[in-house]
Amino acid sequence: MNQSRLLIVTLVLVLSGFSGLLSASAQREPLPPWRESAPSPLAIADISVGEVPVTVELAIVPEDQSLGLGYRNGLDNGQGMLFLFEEPAELSFWMRGMRFCLDIIWIAGGEIVNASENVCPDPPNIEDAERPLYRSGEPVTHVLEMPAGWLAGNEFGPGTPVELPESLR
Repeated sequence: MNQSRLLIVTLVLVLSGFSGLLSASAQREPLPPWRESAPSPLAIADISVGEVPVTVELAIVPEDQSLGLGYRNGLDNGQGMLFLFEEPAELSFWMRGMRFCLDIIWIAGGEIVNASENVCPDPPNIEDAERPLYRSGEPVTHVLEMPAGWLAGNEFGPGTPVELPESLR
């Protein structure tokens, strides 16, 4: 009887673990067709804009920059994504895969130089060639993405200082 009970308990554990795997994979968002693998966790840093502290994920390599905040459902308060570029350049971003609206904040010389505010996701099934581009308008070294309305809510704009750790400058 003990062996029968052990067999039943083992089967229940195996099956429940297997069903857990099935339900977890069913809940996982599908990756976009141009993305071959799941993104790895990004490094985190603390910065400040004006006097407001912000915790940011760092998009440093092209693969992470390309994905950005795409295919996520939002950001927590006080969190954003910071894109780092080695050389100042005029940049353009699009909203491919985005599910929520953003403020795209263009940064150079340790301050905000421009912003694309309240940028919202593209309509479904839009071709890449038809997606609107949001441009920095001048060379920048960093781009900060925050939830839409964050800039206006903090009354920030061009000239607002952005303090970055030395390693991110």
